[in-house]
Amino acid sequence: MNYEIRNRSPLARRVPAPAPFRQQFSSTRRGARLARLLAAEQLVDWGWDRGGEYLNAAELVVGELAANAVTHGRVPGRDFLLTMALVLPPEGGSGTLRITVADSRGERLPMPVPAPCPDGEHGRGLVLVGALALRWGVLPRFPAGKTVWAELPGPPR
Repeated sequence: MNYEIRNRSPLARRVPAPAPFRQQFSSTRRGARLARLLAAEQLVDWGWDRGGEYLNAAELVVGELAANAVTHGRVPGRDFLLTMALVLPPEGGSGTLRITVADSRGERLPMPVPAPCPDGEHGRGLVLVGALALRWGVLPRFPAGKTVWAELPGPPR
C-alpha cells in the first residue's frame, strides 16, 4: 500500500487552480479604478506578493484594459466585465494569468497607435499590454460587444 502512495503521479498531487474572479463594474473612471484595485486584492488572496513585479504587471494590464473599456467601449447604462483566471500547467510550475475585459461596443476594436506622441498622454495602453503580456487579442462578444484578453506569466511557485 505504501508503494502506491509514494508512486502517485504528479497530477494527483497538483494543487487545483483557484476559482476565477468575475465582476461587473460601471463603465466610468471610478469603475476602472475599482477594477484595478479589486484585481490586485484578488491576486494577493491567491498568494501573489503585494508589490511584486508579477502583481504590478497584472495590475497595470487590468488598469489599461479597464480604462480602454471605459474610454472606447462605453455604452451608457452598460457595465464592463472583468474576469481573471489562473491556469496551472499539469506538470506544475508558475502558470498563466488570463485577464479578460468585456464591453458593449463591438464596432470599436482596439488598435495600437503606431507611434504615440512623446509628450502625449494617450496611445500607450496597448503598447504596455503588449510588452507585459505573453500574448493578447480581441474576441467578439455576443449579442454585442467585444472581449479584450491578455495572458501574463504567473509568479514562480
